[in-house]
Amino acid sequence: MDSAGFTLPRPTATLDLAMDDGASIRVVRHGNPSGPRVVLSHGNGFASDSYFPFWRLMLQRFDLALFDFRNCGRNPFHAAEPHHYPRFARDSAAVHGTIATEWGEKTTIGVFHSMSAIAALLAVVDGIWHWDALVLFDPPVVPPEGSSLRALLMREGELLRDAALIRQYRFANPDELTEVFSYLYRFRRLRKGVAELNARSTLRFDRESGEWLLCCPGSLEAGLYTEVAELPIWRKPGPPARPLLIVGSDPGAEDAAKTAPCCKLFCETFDIDYAFVPDTSHLLQLEEPEQCFALFNGFLADNGITA
Repeated sequence: MDSAGFTLPRPTATLDLAMDDGASIRVVRHGNPSGPRVVLSHGNGFASDSYFPFWRLMLQRFDLALFDFRNCGRNPFHAAEPHHYPRFARDSAAVHGTIATEWGEKTTIGVFHSMSAIAALLAVVDGIWHWDALVLFDPPVVPPEGSSLRALLMREGELLRDAALIRQYRFANPDELTEVFSYLYRFRRLRKGVAELNARSTLRFDRESGEWLLCCPGSLEAGLYTEVAELPIWRKPGPPARPLLIVGSDPGAEDAAKTAPCCKLFCETFDIDYAFVPDTSHLLQLEEPEQCFALFNGFLADNGITA
């Protein structure tokens, strides 16, 4: 697949999974089947192929399994409900188990951004570890009542929710969505070509209408921005049982995303390994993929996970 100057490799294998409520999730395999396994997924409104500038750096050394959450990316639309974080956490566990059954058990690292990172954390706070290690990029961990950062992140979530609710759903072609992305402030730091890549990764062609439709309608995307504030992420009792790194966006930038200081505080509170990438926003893997990969790679080496 060639998209916006990025040539995505053909998967070496695919798995089509049915969740317990009938929702379909496709997993695709890339990379080195002899290496440690990386399972990777995406943020709200995106798809795993959107992150190709980042995961292409893994292809030589890692056995890479990509999946999109229900109603996103490669997956057909299932239903507007349930489309929420507890359901995503259950889906993620099912995906992990099926990958191990079908492609063999091995050292497996979960690599997740934003929405998918929150789904992974929901299992962690319950003491459930599907992964041998986790690397989470800028999860929107909303602090509890009493924190001065809570209202700031919630307000940012409300703005994103309101924008998603009025998001255009139908497009004449992917270039039309690319043009929309070019005007979005939150996309200002993206690497050249990523806007086009993301447009093609998050649209599906509808033969009946001859139009391109968002894989995940804005109405489904919207609720997740505020739902995260009600999740029990901050009840975590202590340091993680297995290696966990949170890589945040730059908390010191003049225009820092509100997620950035919250990630830093979360890691300080619960003794979690933390790093940040300078001069990045919430979409750091699509802005500075090499720096993000270097932090991921160094963390694995520090914990004796080598490829």
